[in-house]
Amino acid sequence: MRSPEELDTVDWSSLGHAYGSADDVPGWIRDLCSGGPEQAHKAMDEFFGRVLHQGSVSSAAVAAVPFLAHAAVHGVHERAGVLAALAGTGGPEAEPEPEFEDEVRGCARVAAEVTGLLHLLHDDDPQVRRNMVRVARRATGETLPAALRELTACFESDPCAAVRAEALTVLTRLDADPRAVERRLRSALADPVPAVRAAAAVDLVERARAPYPAEVVAVLAEAGGDPEFSVNSGEFAPGIGTVDSRLWELAEDADALTAVARGWIARGDHQIRGSRRAQRLSEVWRDRENETIGLLTAALAHDHAPWDLFTLLGAIARWLPGASHPDPALGDHLLPHARTERQAQELLGHLGDQRLLTDIPDPCPRALAALAARTQHTDHQRLALRHPDGHGLDQLYPALSPEAARTHLPDLIHLLHRHPTPTLLHRFGDWAIHDTGLLDALETLARTADDGTLAIAAAVTAARLGADPHPALRLLEQQLSDTGRHLEEAARLGEAATPLLPLIERHLDNGNTRYRLHAAQAHVNITGDPSVAAPVLTVLLDPMGPVGVHALQALRRIEPRYPQHLRPQLLHWATSERRLMSEYTAWVSGRRQHLDDQLRETARQMLT
Repeated sequence: MRSPEELDTVDWSSLGHAYGSADDVPGWIRDLCSGGPEQAHKAMDEFFGRVLHQGSVSSAAVAAVPFLAHAAVHGVHERAGVLAALAGTGGPEAEPEPEFEDEVRGCARVAAEVTGLLHLLHDDDPQVRRNMVRVARRATGETLPAALRELTACFESDPCAAVRAEALTVLTRLDADPRAVERRLRSALADPVPAVRAAAAVDLVERARAPYPAEVVAVLAEAGGDPEFSVNSGEFAPGIGTVDSRLWELAEDADALTAVARGWIARGDHQIRGSRRAQRLSEVWRDRENETIGLLTAALAHDHAPWDLFTLLGAIARWLPGASHPDPALGDHLLPHARTERQAQELLGHLGDQRLLTDIPDPCPRALAALAARTQHTDHQRLALRHPDGHGLDQLYPALSPEAARTHLPDLIHLLHRHPTPTLLHRFGDWAIHDTGLLDALETLARTADDGTLAIAAAVTAARLGADPHPALRLLEQQLSDTGRHLEEAARLGEAATPLLPLIERHLDNGNTRYRLHAAQAHVNITGDPSVAAPVLTVLLDPMGPVGVHALQALRRIEPRYPQHLRPQLLHWATSERRLMSEYTAWVSGRRQHLDDQLRETARQMLT
């Protein structure tokens, strides 16, 4: 420990933090030791914002450790924050990597101060005690025996549930006797305090492998929903992590994950902890969307902070399209939120719930578009297409059949003038509607649009509908000569893009895989010959990613038989119980479809 009188013995100008020289650090330390509450609070903010910027450890932080230890013991204000800074100076990991020299040095400096700070485990302030537990996490060597004794006493007798839970977690990491650790954790599973039972269960899950012991999962599901047990990222403990991160591998056991999600939601879904487990279920496993939506529906019944509600509604939006049998109560739970939350309105639309029109005074255009895409009712389509806003309709356009598009042609042309989008332009080409007014609007947009993407899409669509292809070829030639952008528009032109073939062939070995994909698709669309495109597309399947899924779909369209060497991969893609793709999604016929579902469906089609 070093007092503020010794600050001048350190050459602070030779040290640094995230914003430059550490000359300002001594002033903050003095304010922490002897300043008023406002000065100390501001000093703590500056220390975390600069010296420990976003969790990084600077050379100034290492030098400040003995002075912070003095402030924790002798200061009056911000003592809990000072201890949090000390814990953070050891870095986020349990054992800092050698290349992160400041973290390694900081960890050693904090360890050297632990013994002189252990009496703070008996402080009157529970937050001081809790943060001192986190500082004690850095105990090592000669400081370890005393730390273990004090932490054991803290775990056994502290009146605060959160402090006892954290002490148990740190003891599990510091105690070198595995039998003692196991006995302590097993005994804690029956502790009268829920947060302690939950902490023990998390530690036991971390030490086990899937499938996880049923009795441990049962305790975690029951006790982990208690508000005294902290879970989310705002409760990161240096050298330990968050409960969220520590339970990441719980998803290896789908039944255990479901049980925990259900238990935590039943206890109030605090910090949307149960909802996050419910999302994780469908992130890892296929065909679990019905369970996920059921769990998220139950979570909607609880009160949530605005941001948590926004996150919860976003999770429902993500997984609802894959749920074949959504919870029937979902619409009832959404309705109260739909009066103020546009996300909830859009979800009602995706459900086809017509209370969107009867109970919501002014539904947003995205919600109306979702309803029209789901119900396919002409009146709903007209209502969405004529909304004064006109934005957010891209999900409706792919769901309109050519017959429906002809019915709504005046409204669609009106939108083409007011709110043109590439999706709308492409759909006009797909609908193959031959109309003089439409063609005039497309050719005008191709000449006048400030947005090059819109101009090219309009010119290509006009050519697809019978206009002179030369404007489209001229625009595409300029783009393809400079970059690989808009290759997919050349693919839409088909045989009319033959003059562009030399430019397209240059991109068949482009370093950008997306450009190679579009070049291959354009080549086969223009020539009708798959012999050049097929090998390019096959190479793009490894490693499988978003581009690979689209390459597989393109390969299926152009090759009646797949290459036999792909069979093992196709079987894996078609039959895996786990998701092989992450969160990438795409609009398919007006509904958002997970890219992993597209991978599985395409693989199955190729195999059959």
